Amino acid sequence: MSNYAYVATRARSRRSRLLPSEAYNQLLNLELSEIARYIQDLEYRREIDRYGSKLSGADLIETALVDNLAGNIGDFLSFSTGQLREILTIYAEKYRVENLKNILRGINQNMPSEDMERLVCPLDNSDKELYGRLYDSKSIDETITMLEGTSYYSTLRKASEGRTTDSLQPLEDALDLTYYRNLVDNLPSGGPDAEVYHNFIQLEVDIANLKTVLRMRHRGIKGHKELLINGGTLKVDLLSSVQSLSDLSNILEGTKFQEYIIPYIKEEVPDLNSCVHALDEFIANRSKRFSYLYPLSVLPVLDFLLKKEREVRNLRAIVRGKQTGLSIEKIEELVVV
Repeated sequence: MSNYAYVATRARSRRSRLLPSEAYNQLLNLELSEIARYIQDLEYRREIDRYGSKLSGADLIETALVDNLAGNIGDFLSFSTGQLREILTIYAEKYRVENLKNILRGINQNMPSEDMERLVCPLDNSDKELYGRLYDSKSIDETITMLEGTSYYSTLRKASEGRTTDSLQPLEDALDLTYYRNLVDNLPSGGPDAEVYHNFIQLEVDIANLKTVLRMRHRGIKGHKELLINGGTLKVDLLSSVQSLSDLSNILEGTKFQEYIIPYIKEEVPDLNSCVHALDEFIANRSKRFSYLYPLSVLPVLDFLLKKEREVRNLRAIVRGKQTGLSIEKIEELVVV
């Protein structure tokens, strides 16, 4: 039996403790040590205290942020029962996909293992053990071999064999496709929130496909149907026929995405990051709306997790921007509120 009411209440409580948007302007004007103290007084005290004796500056803050995110995801998996837990378990695989992407990038860049560790958020002890082994691999091929026995081994092995360059993009695309196909294939057929959850996942699939189309057009690449995911409201055949941003604009006319993305597409020199931020804003607004309309469903949890992800991304952008000497104006461009 699912415990929707209890878990949704926990999600709303944690959502109320997220950083308000106006806090980012204040953080932009603080030094790293001041940022650490600021977030320590909020929701990150336990993590700052845990790592404060061996880390400092940006490394301390980033480790605390990622650890806090992992803790929140793990908490909601443990809070949940029945169908709700099944839904969250499948949805939470996206964090493992992001972890694997970060590890592959780290291996590809010969990054020290302690630096890679600060980029991933293991959801349980088995993740920690697996990632601990992966950090020590010497090549992408060795990393993939070490994943044998996991659900992502065959996906990555096949994608690796088809690579013609050293680019990791085919591997990352394969991970995303595997995740979304599994998500769509395992949508619940019944239950109190099956329909609203299905509608939300359709939007997430649309967002993922639109980001792929925008990325392909940005690189001048045509013919990308194999990278698109079935299961959204926007038809794959239509999206794969896009030859220009003008084509994409025509497809989106009259859809729910029109007001968010078309203004950026129609700019004289469209900015890919602005388009991606607009799509992220769209899904954030939809998750907020759904969570209020369907308070006894999985949506309050997904809304909180999406907002928590955004908070962690924003804080990491500010911290890393300050560490590398970026101007406040440049850092502001990286923050999405």
